[in-house]
Amino acid sequence: MSALPYLLPWILLLLAVALAVAVKFLPLKSIPGIAVTAVLGLLLLLVAVYSNLVTGQQNAALARHQAQVAEMEEWKYAQLDRLSLILAQMRPPTEAETALLKELISYGWLSDNAAIQRARAAHQARQQLLDSYEPGKPMLIKGIPTTVDQQIVELALRELGFIVLPYREDEQPETEVNIIYYGRDLALEEIKLTALTLMQAGVDLKAIKPFPQDTQGNLRAIRIEWNKYYESRKSLTVDGIVEASVFR
Repeated sequence: MSALPYLLPWILLLLAVALAVAVKFLPLKSIPGIAVTAVLGLLLLLVAVYSNLVTGQQNAALARHQAQVAEMEEWKYAQLDRLSLILAQMRPPTEAETALLKELISYGWLSDNAAIQRARAAHQARQQLLDSYEPGKPMLIKGIPTTVDQQIVELALRELGFIVLPYREDEQPETEVNIIYYGRDLALEEIKLTALTLMQAGVDLKAIKPFPQDTQGNLRAIRIEWNKYYESRKSLTVDGIVEASVFR
């Protein structure tokens, strides 16, 4: 049966040749001529219909196979990103980072510091949301500040399904950010996970707002920026983000 689809075109060709020969050499008004022509024509029609059915089945099977391959590729790259994130998070601190930590401790910093506690709470809340999260359609994000570990934050955002857009050469990278603008087609969970991902990296968010104007390019996108009008506001809390039913 596996070779049949490849034989069908030859069978059609042979039937067409046989029909042409019958039409040429048999008297069409005779009973034998009519019978042979009718049988060959019917066979030709049946084989043509069957060939179309087989071709349709092959195309459907090919489409399913291509979809499975694409799904496997997506899964593979997602696992590679997850592994890269784990490895990046396990990186031991450099001598400079260790020295900075000792310096802060010498100034009186404690692990109970509000900024540290907020980052840890954001990480825990993010992990809880991730347990039931399935990435949807691709999303775009831009504006990761230079004050965070670019590799870790980018991998964490890609884990959510984001495509991180780089800064253009004529753009000044954000050093400090305090607001997230999001597109109207983003799910509430996607927005929350984005905010928590930034907060666990130490970003002090003051607001989460929809884009002022919808465009074709920002419906499933997020822009991270600094806005002086929100700087005097209170910082967003982890509980406030997790419990929010809408961001306006």
